[in-house]
Amino acid sequence: MKNFSRTVAGKTAAFMICILSICLLAGCLFSAVVITQDGLGFYTRSEEDIRNELIVEEQLYPGGYDMLFGILSGSEKESDGNLYQIADADGKVLFTSAAAEDQQQWQYETMFGAVRQEGNITNLFPAADKNRYENAEEAEYYTVRISVTPQFRRYDQVILYEKLIHMAYSMRYWIYVIGLLAALAAAVSFVTLMSASGRTPDSEELRPDRLYFIPFDLLTGGCLVAGFGTSVVLGSVSRAGGLTEAIAFGCLAVVGLGVFLGLCMIAASRIKRGVFLKNTLIYKALVLCVRVLRWIGATLKQIFGFLLAVILNIPLIWKTVIAVGVICLYELIVIAAGNDDGEVVMLGMTLEKLILIPLVLYFAICLRKLQQGGKALAEGELSYQTDTRGMFWDLKKHGDNLNSIAIGMSKAVEEKMKSERMKTELITNVSHDLKTPLTSVINYATLISRENTDNEKIREYSEVLVRQSEKLKRLIEDLVEASKASTGNLEVSLMPCDASVFISQAAGEYEEKLQDCQLTLITKGPEKEVHIMADGRRMWRIFDNLMNNICKYAQPQTRVYLSLEERDGQAVFTFKNTSRDKLDISEEELMERFTRGDSSRNTEGNGLGLSIARSMAELQNGSLKLEIDGDLFKAILSFPVIG
Repeated sequence: MKNFSRTVAGKTAAFMICILSICLLAGCLFSAVVITQDGLGFYTRSEEDIRNELIVEEQLYPGGYDMLFGILSGSEKESDGNLYQIADADGKVLFTSAAAEDQQQWQYETMFGAVRQEGNITNLFPAADKNRYENAEEAEYYTVRISVTPQFRRYDQVILYEKLIHMAYSMRYWIYVIGLLAALAAAVSFVTLMSASGRTPDSEELRPDRLYFIPFDLLTGGCLVAGFGTSVVLGSVSRAGGLTEAIAFGCLAVVGLGVFLGLCMIAASRIKRGVFLKNTLIYKALVLCVRVLRWIGATLKQIFGFLLAVILNIPLIWKTVIAVGVICLYELIVIAAGNDDGEVVMLGMTLEKLILIPLVLYFAICLRKLQQGGKALAEGELSYQTDTRGMFWDLKKHGDNLNSIAIGMSKAVEEKMKSERMKTELITNVSHDLKTPLTSVINYATLISRENTDNEKIREYSEVLVRQSEKLKRLIEDLVEASKASTGNLEVSLMPCDASVFISQAAGEYEEKLQDCQLTLITKGPEKEVHIMADGRRMWRIFDNLMNNICKYAQPQTRVYLSLEERDGQAVFTFKNTSRDKLDISEEELMERFTRGDSSRNTEGNGLGLSIARSMAELQNGSLKLEIDGDLFKAILSFPVIG
């Protein structure tokens, strides 16, 4: 039952039962009120009395009014099926319906007053109500007679009302029982709807309603406005009256009840999820107001902080105030002393400028020195010292503060460098300590592999041991070399070299290895020699790392390009290949230590090759950068060209 109530069918059934129960309860309450009204005479009036009352209210006044207005305004109105006759105050018949020419007796008769202005009817009213209208004494009075024909059907509606009332009266003892049961059903179905709101039969997780994007108060207001507007429009355009109008307003009430239940379900769902208040415009407006107030408070705090800073720096402020006050006082004295003599005023102002201009220039020069000191610190020139000679008061204090910052930053950098050196020494020492036992392991593993034995397992194990030991040895060597290269502790002997030689050497050394990897090397170099300053041994290590990288990660059966060109005073080596694996990593990440292009790590290598190559290039005043375009991998190695 619990799961069924959370299904769409269950919610729909509970929704319909709730609406029907409430409507039945309302009907019972209305019936209970009606049957207790003794003075209305609902059970004693005859059908003839009801018919006469309805004809007077619904047919005589409206129909006669329309017919008289049409006759007096010159546009005769067609008869609505009843028989009409209109006569003036003298009894002269002005109009008789075509079907009533032989009519001798009329069932009903009433009188209307008409007010004319400039020949046009401006007001038409029942004579019985003439005291309520202006200019009634100037009105012309007309008599309207009517006989109702069988086409008049309002009588049937009144009889229907009468039957419904008598039926309610006959069930007056059951109404209370039915009403109590309807109230119980409405309460149970309402509670069921509220508990099932926001839930599904297959999960205990609360889910947002489909109108979650609309704030609840905006949704409620929209429904109220729509309901009010619909009722106003329905009331203004309704002309049927009686049962038709009652049915229309009843349908509107049922729709309104359904909308109300829907709003209750939405509210219950949002209350369960704890977002009822947050999902309202009022809450959001309050939050915005709080933020605005906080911003105002923060702004005021900043203003007060500024004022407090001004107060804390009162010596300089007072000096400025005093200086400005002295200048103003001096100008007043000069103007007063000069009176109408322009030469005296001119002389006094000239003396003032002769004093102010050097002072302004002095402050400008001091501020320029302070600006240069701050710029040098921002650019990392920690050894720069601001020249405070000739500065006084707060200017000198500010200059000393800048110099103190430089000293403090220098100490911090020195501590960091010391830490880096310690890490490098630690790596070097540990690597050195590992080399001795590792060499023994490699030697004995090699000796074991060379022993004659019929046990194939021993040979297999010894080969694996030798291979992995050699790999560990290379890793230790690369780690030491990477650490030294990154800290600048690697010895480099720069000499003039022909850059084209490295292209030829790489092509020759890696020809066989590239063939084994199913790669085709294409080299390209300049016709003339390009000379650079480099360490041949370190340069070959760079080329070795880059070419090894190509052999490991290039797509088999593709071409590999190695070129050299002179560009803007730089000898530019370019290594290009198509990657075998997807390159979903940035160039900077590839340059980091222990980072490899294949995330599965199914190739040899330790992720130090590119990092070592870049560090060695920088030690030789060169640079190494990577470019990745889809699967195209490009390494660009640049060195300054020498004459």
